[in-house]
Parts: sequence; C-alpha cells; structure tokens
Amino acid sequence: MFLRFSGKGFLLHFFILTAFLLPLPGCKSSSPTPALTRPNGLEVGDKLVDFSLMDENGQIFKLSDLQADWYLVVVLYRGAYCNACRTMLFNLKDNYSLFTSEHVAIAAISTDSVEDSFHFNDQWRFPFPLLSDPNLKLIDAFGARHPNGHGIYDVAHPSIIIMDPQKTIRYKKLGKEPDDLPNPNEIVSLIQGFKGKAGPPQANSPKN
Repeated sequence: MFLRFSGKGFLLHFFILTAFLLPLPGCKSSSPTPALTRPNGLEVGDKLVDFSLMDENGQIFKLSDLQADWYLVVVLYRGAYCNACRTMLFNLKDNYSLFTSEHVAIAAISTDSVEDSFHFNDQWRFPFPLLSDPNLKLIDAFGARHPNGHGIYDVAHPSIIIMDPQKTIRYKKLGKEPDDLPNPNEIVSLIQGFKGKAGPPQANSPKN
C-alpha cells in the first residue's frame, strides 16, 4: 500500500507544494508512455510511467511508491460536492478490506484543492488517499475530462482505471455517472480474473 501521513504540518506543506506536480505520462523515459494527444487518452494495454500528485495532507503521492506485486485502482470523481461521488467513495471505504486482501491499493483523484480534500477526509477518514489534480493533467492523461461538468468548471468523468503491478492499464471505464461504474465486488472480481488469465476487458468511454 501507499504510505499515509497525518495532518500535522498541513499548511506548511500546502503552501510549499500546492503548485508542484512531477512529470506525468508523456515525459522522457526509457519506457515512454503513448502520446497524450489521443482523444481518449491512455487505453487498456498502455503502461503508465509514473505520476505524482498531492494527497489531502499536502504530501507527494507517487505511483512508484506502490508496493511490489500490488494492483492499483484509480478512482476519478467529480469532487466532494457531488453526492453520487460521495456514495461511491463511501462504498469503497466500507469494502476496503476486500481490496487489501487481494493486494490492491486505491487512489481517488479529483480537481478538488488539497485544502478541500483535507476537510473532506477530516470528516470521513478515508483509508485511501484523496489526490488533487486541479489542472486535470492526470485526468486528461486518461481522457476523462468533462468540460463544464461543474457549471463553468471542467471536472473528471467518474471513472475506474485498474493498473497491474507492472503499471499497465488492464481496465478502464469512464462513466456519465458513478452508478455506471463497477461496484467494489465487481472490481475485485475483475482483478482476480486478471491474476488468473490473460486478456483484459475492453475500455468504455462516455459521450460528452
């Protein structure tokens, strides 16, 4: 799993790190990620080199921090204001032991600021990090931007992306609503299938 941090020193981290984001897929690498100019972004079979975003405590969260042999479920959500997204995150929280028992980590990502994510987590105490992507860099990498999805603001389409321990995307689904996405039992069943067979299911994307 990923290291988690307490809220101590949050304001210091927030002001120092709030604009900080390490290079995302598409940067130079010995194993380059496919170009992000494709309309649908990264797809099933693509390998994500690395990403780095701030969590709710202002700490840097890196894909490379994932423990060896662990899968990662990336959950894109609109923001803490979205009641349907809250329900989705609560469901993941309530079923978190299903994921850890299968060596699966979760990272939830939205355009919410670090400060907003801090208050959201302070109220509900999620066992997984809430990552801030206000410039939609990683959200765009997955082709999940919803233009004007929050009034005049762009947000993420509710989405589930599953990556295997080699950082290869095995499953991607972009929904119009959180209810379009697989539930915790279905996600775990997908991962169990990946561990026992080759050939991931095809990605699905919403229409704007």
